[in-house]
Amino acid sequence: MVKEEFKCGGFRLSKGKVEINRKLASKTLDEFTPSDVMGIENCMRCGICSYSCPFWLETKKFYDVPAWRTYEINKIYSMFYTGYGIVARFLRLRRISGKEFKHWTESAYDCTACGACTFTSPMEVPNWYTALIMRRILHYSGFNYESAEKLAKNSKDFKNALGIVNWSETANKMGFNVDKKDSEILYVPSPLEIQDPDILSSTLNVFNKLKVSVTVSSKVSDPGYYAYFVGDFETARELLVNVYDTAKELNVKKIVTTDGAGYFWLRWQGPKSIKENPPLVIEHLTKTVYDSYKQGKIKLDKADITAPSTVHYSEFLSRLGGIEEPPRELLRLTAPQFIEPKESPSSDKLYTCTHHLELIEEKKDVVKKVRNYVVAQLTKWGGKSVIVFDPNCMLSLENAVKDKQAEFKVVYFTELLDRGIKV
Repeated sequence: MVKEEFKCGGFRLSKGKVEINRKLASKTLDEFTPSDVMGIENCMRCGICSYSCPFWLETKKFYDVPAWRTYEINKIYSMFYTGYGIVARFLRLRRISGKEFKHWTESAYDCTACGACTFTSPMEVPNWYTALIMRRILHYSGFNYESAEKLAKNSKDFKNALGIVNWSETANKMGFNVDKKDSEILYVPSPLEIQDPDILSSTLNVFNKLKVSVTVSSKVSDPGYYAYFVGDFETARELLVNVYDTAKELNVKKIVTTDGAGYFWLRWQGPKSIKENPPLVIEHLTKTVYDSYKQGKIKLDKADITAPSTVHYSEFLSRLGGIEEPPRELLRLTAPQFIEPKESPSSDKLYTCTHHLELIEEKKDVVKKVRNYVVAQLTKWGGKSVIVFDPNCMLSLENAVKDKQAEFKVVYFTELLDRGIKV
């Protein structure tokens, strides 16, 4: 039940209307840029964005139209930051009703933040981003999903969304140098990768074949994006700054991640959130390997994995992260009998997997249904192996296999590169 009192000093339901005061509004919108404001104000609510969203295609619910979330956030913005909205709020002409708010939690998490809706929007409206802002309000006001709050609490208490506390021990056992100063690279894994010895082993093998000095840090076992994705922006920022500060303390030349979402967070969305540029180079491992190949330091050949093979690109690496050619070229060189999608890695025609929503227990039923869209697309291409560039994508597609929605084998790209690099 929604209590008739302010929560977090700025939220309550009174007489069927949601009341949000300026404190919560300013806290929620504190990282907004002029382009964000233009984006939410320019939304025409035409609904074109819905046709690239597998959640809306599955549910056909009005609150799963990506623009619906943008309109809800725009109402909050306008009520505190526009002349018309302030007057409308004062006259009680603009409000968020309790009936609307009851759809917020479900709608906010019927989104993977893949960005396809923005690519299809005539006005390039950031509907994926307003879903995260909506989650932020749910987090602050106390109406977030329990499993989402658990990820946030773990991130705050353990500096790791999955509650992993033995990262240094694991890293040492795998053969990584821990806290070694003056290395060329600080490798930042994600919690899901830490839980997978095969990913850690193949990643270390790749670094060794590149003949670069690499270290991991006992202080860094999570880039921070899980906290961000569930609305706890403050904790996410703390984890991001921890990565940057650790890299400077260890005096490395660059930070490398193997996680598509991790790259997007460390290079783009995180710096935006703290309003600072990264203090050093941020790379996804595909770019590191690609550069070594172009410089003639390594050779690439077809890897020994089940063929034919195809790919599920990480939208956070390509569509939102801007890295297209390195992974695509590496696939052409190392993936056996590679079935390459006609569309570019950033295309809105490529369906998102269910990504981090696999960790939101309350969404498991709709997540399973939405998986069918990407699975059907991958199955149509005919690959017996599907290569992925993000551990969340791997989790999503492996769950599809477990649930007998798919029959292909999911291959993490580090395994492909480990087998394909010739030195």
